[in-house]
Amino acid sequence: MLSRQIALLCSLAMLGSLFLPWVITPIGNNIVPWDVLPPFDRAEIEAYLRAQSTETHLFLASFFLAAFFFFLALIGREKGWIAILTGLCAVGYAGLMVWRDRERLGFAEMEMTTEQANLLIAEASAVLGTGGWVWIGGAALLLLLGLFDPGTAKPKPQPVTSSRW
Repeated sequence: MLSRQIALLCSLAMLGSLFLPWVITPIGNNIVPWDVLPPFDRAEIEAYLRAQSTETHLFLASFFLAAFFFFLALIGREKGWIAILTGLCAVGYAGLMVWRDRERLGFAEMEMTTEQANLLIAEASAVLGTGGWVWIGGAALLLLLGLFDPGTAKPKPQPVTSSRW
């Protein structure tokens, strides 16, 4: 990728959002994803993952993919399709959550008015903390980089010169 440094920062932002507050509560006790995860006991983690929904698996997969992409980008082996998959995983999850929230607020029609969209954004802004914004922002930018970055620059061919012994 030509914009490897930006892609590194995007994946690092996604990983760092694990330790930032995602949900702001009115009583001041913010929810951080790292605090919600079970301790590192294999049996507990397996039971936790079996009990979770597909959406939770998609959410957790975005972090694993971000870590994988970050590692590959550090050693210079990043691939555009991994950036697309990482970004799509997170943006798709966020889109699904917005879609469900839209239905909860009573916006059943397919086309939303500007007022309804503003209400939806205001609802999300009131609840979503720094970690959520950093995660979705990093994922969206990583998705765009994966889609539109042309890849590594090809070396220019050297002119052939005739040499005599």
